[in-house]
Amino acid sequence: MNSVQQIKSVVLSVILLLGFCYAAFSGNHINEREQDKMHAYLSRAENFFNLYRYDSAILNYDSALFIAETEENQNMISHILRLKGTALRNDGKNDAAGRIFRLAKQHALTIGNDTVCARADIGLGHVYTEKGLLDSAEYFYNHALTDYENVGDTVGIGRALYNLSMFYQSKVDYEKSLKYALECNRIFNQFGETKLYCRSLMNLGNIYENLEEYDTALACYEQGKQINVQLNDLKRAAKFANNKAVIYYYQAKYEEAKSELLSAIEFNEQINDLAELSNLYRNVSVITKKLGRRDEALKYADKALWYARQADNQELLSDAFINLGVHHKQKGNFNQAESDYLRGIDVAEKYNLLWNMQIAYDNITLLYEAKGDFNKAYEYLRKYVAIHDSITDEQKIKAREKYKAEYELLRYKDQARLKEMEKKKIRLERNLSYGIGTTLVILLVVFLFFFRMRARKNRIIAEQRIQKLEDEKKLMAAQSVLVGQEKERERIARELHDGIGVLLSTASIHFSSVENKTDKKTGEMLRKANKLLKEASKEVRQISHNMMPGVLSKFGLKEAIEDLFDEVEEAGEIAVELNINCREERLPQNMEIMIYRIVQEMINNTLKHANATKVSFFVSQTDQDIKIEYADNGIGFDEEKLPHGKNLGLSGIRSRVEYLGGLLRIESTTGKGTRFFITIPLHEIYD
Repeated sequence: MNSVQQIKSVVLSVILLLGFCYAAFSGNHINEREQDKMHAYLSRAENFFNLYRYDSAILNYDSALFIAETEENQNMISHILRLKGTALRNDGKNDAAGRIFRLAKQHALTIGNDTVCARADIGLGHVYTEKGLLDSAEYFYNHALTDYENVGDTVGIGRALYNLSMFYQSKVDYEKSLKYALECNRIFNQFGETKLYCRSLMNLGNIYENLEEYDTALACYEQGKQINVQLNDLKRAAKFANNKAVIYYYQAKYEEAKSELLSAIEFNEQINDLAELSNLYRNVSVITKKLGRRDEALKYADKALWYARQADNQELLSDAFINLGVHHKQKGNFNQAESDYLRGIDVAEKYNLLWNMQIAYDNITLLYEAKGDFNKAYEYLRKYVAIHDSITDEQKIKAREKYKAEYELLRYKDQARLKEMEKKKIRLERNLSYGIGTTLVILLVVFLFFFRMRARKNRIIAEQRIQKLEDEKKLMAAQSVLVGQEKERERIARELHDGIGVLLSTASIHFSSVENKTDKKTGEMLRKANKLLKEASKEVRQISHNMMPGVLSKFGLKEAIEDLFDEVEEAGEIAVELNINCREERLPQNMEIMIYRIVQEMINNTLKHANATKVSFFVSQTDQDIKIEYADNGIGFDEEKLPHGKNLGLSGIRSRVEYLGGLLRIESTTGKGTRFFITIPLHEIYD
């Protein structure tokens, strides 16, 4: 017996050991599978980012972030948050980008990841630069440089120096900008960072161009152009060619400028950038006109108009019409020029394009003067003066930069500032020869610097507090809008049901009471009218139910969702698989309404777009959260083929999930349906 028991014990131990190994292997397999999904989302996000489709990139970053937070991978959470912040900033959403960068930095500080801290600081520097808070921006750029130096990341140091160079260039401090640009250029070249090296070449070219060292700037642009052609980054290669054309234009080398523009056109035709092609053909027409080839210039102007129409860009369309008017006027085709100007004015006025309106009014005034129609010339001159006075200084600055890039504005020389800098340099060198004087100056500078840094630090803290309050205010406003919408729906639904619905029902009762007491013809008319009243009453009840289902307010979320899916199943086109595991106690009213709207939106997407025959819906509730899984077997969707900026109502679902503090993940493949995974926290309710 002892031997038998020993054998049984050994067998049992082996079985348990095998089970443990299987469980461990399965767990690792699941984790590896989730990691693969996360990296797939990040790869897709990078592709969308490189295609300038930032909304789709953000959607994939959210899905990757969902997995990282589920796996509690703090390193990846901070990394993905930083990437999402960059996409938001490039999409022009600076407030949201600032919040995400600060959150990324907070995570990175918790785990001691100085590299992510530095990248987040650079992102915050960009955000504050865009907002005009230059002291704060400079603080974050320098802080990023310190972080990279602490970890000995030489390429990271190059990144920080590059951003400092760009920052000082925006402040028109070209001396500092050039110093940092040369150093980061050397680092990127030494460590084989080709893309970063190209970006630094563009920056260097811009600095030399601003310093009017045109030959050096042209060399930088040409090198950057050739490297990007080798990398097959044709969009960036076209920008380098475009910048070369600007310099040639300033130097009145119109043939060379035209050649570079045609090169940029060739690159953009390969990537089918319609808007940029319209701009480039417009500029080629301007330069060709300078060369005296008016017929050829007119052909290029017609191409600019064609591409503007293809791009469906109203500003470019207005530009193209005005440009055509200029060419026809110079050829003496006054009637055609008038027609082109008026069409350009129509588009500009319709879309409130102030700068285009000003240019068009100015040109058409000169045209009517040439035609001898002084009444119309005076009419448009008055419009020109009015619109000129209404354009703000900020808009004038932006427009000046825009038309500088289109070769219509000459650069202003700042010789006085350069001479003053030279005088200061001479005075400083002279003062350095006096030992005592130098010591006193240094002590004074250190003293002033200390107080200035202290004042700057206080100012930065104050700005950050103000920014935090503004962010919180915007978040509260967004939440108030969602809550306000639901309250207004509830009020309208109640008034429809208790007001108009009751009136219609009462009228129907009165009609029923008299329809049999009149002659046959009148009775028939009353029956028809009564029928219409009943249909109207039914429609009012349906509208009231859609706006705020009575089942939801009376019986709760579970019954309301079941009622919603019953309606879908009764239609007979879609089979429904339902499994709702909720507790008896009610959730807060706002939460129930938001969850109901999320489910309603998912069903609407399926009915409108998916062509599905089956949907499944599972809900499970614990003390900590509610987990929702929704799936259909419809056609699904491919983000690469979605219209730019449109995500089939996903923004409404996402905004409500974010309002509830939850997490959302979406999986969809063309032909294989769509799945939603939603987690909404409940611990604050039960704590």
